Amino acid sequence: MFNFTKKIIGNRILKTRASKIKRSRAFCNIDSMKSAGILFENTENMYVMADKMMKFFLVRKIKISAIAFENVKNTGIESREYIPSYIKIFTKSDLTWYGKPNCNAVSQFISQKFDVLIDMSRSSDYVYKYISTLSTAKFKIGGIQYKNDPFDLILLEKSNETTKFVSLIINFLSTIKV
Repeated sequence: MFNFTKKIIGNRILKTRASKIKRSRAFCNIDSMKSAGILFENTENMYVMADKMMKFFLVRKIKISAIAFENVKNTGIESREYIPSYIKIFTKSDLTWYGKPNCNAVSQFISQKFDVLIDMSRSSDYVYKYISTLSTAKFKIGGIQYKNDPFDLILLEKSNETTKFVSLIINFLSTIKV
């Protein structure tokens, strides 16, 4: 019962905040893109895939910023030594009682005006939904469809393999002309 109540309250708060968001939607491809935001879960496999995508963008001189949710209460600083400065990590301890991310890194990420936001999480968990919904990015790409999803483009990979999902995004952004 408590989880159900948290979900209802969280979704109402998100809906209210989302109704106040003003963003100009615009399609972007790799040639027109100047900035990208990447959202992912910080697991070893997802980090490797996000890193692959970020390197693809960096080679093309696209400014990137990434934020990763680590589904633990706290994470040691020593485990973050390998992570580049353009990736910010937050954990369960950065969430409110109903699951809203409550830290500066998330607030800064949401307020950045990216050309493209890529939600690599492949999850409809509230934490990802919150960030994707409130982002002011011009073009939002996600890999999962859920009620009231905020995405302008949903790329579904039936095998649910992250490697194929990343390749699908890169291929789409590289081949489509604006």
